[in-house]
Amino acid sequence: MISRRITSEIYDKKMKELKEEQYVITQKMEEYTQADENYHIIANTVFSLANRAQEIFERSEPNEKRQLLNLLLQNCRLSGKKLVFDVRSPFNTILETAH
Repeated sequence: MISRRITSEIYDKKMKELKEEQYVITQKMEEYTQADENYHIIANTVFSLANRAQEIFERSEPNEKRQLLNLLLQNCRLSGKKLVFDVRSPFNTILETAH
């Protein structure tokens, strides 16, 4: 009958494998935490810009106004005398949520 005891060699090998796996998991957790923090910073910036868009637009120079419109709008076209456009993501989601 084969002995069912774990040798110190097997134990050390398994312990090394588990420590390496633990290190990889810890690294991934840190990456996800950093990504989550970055997401919140970006989301906060987008919401701040959306809330202040009119104020920023009114105080801007023509070139800055053009840049702001390019950031917010896409597919701008004239339909008769009316300007028709689509709002870019993620601003379209903010607009839809506000309504």
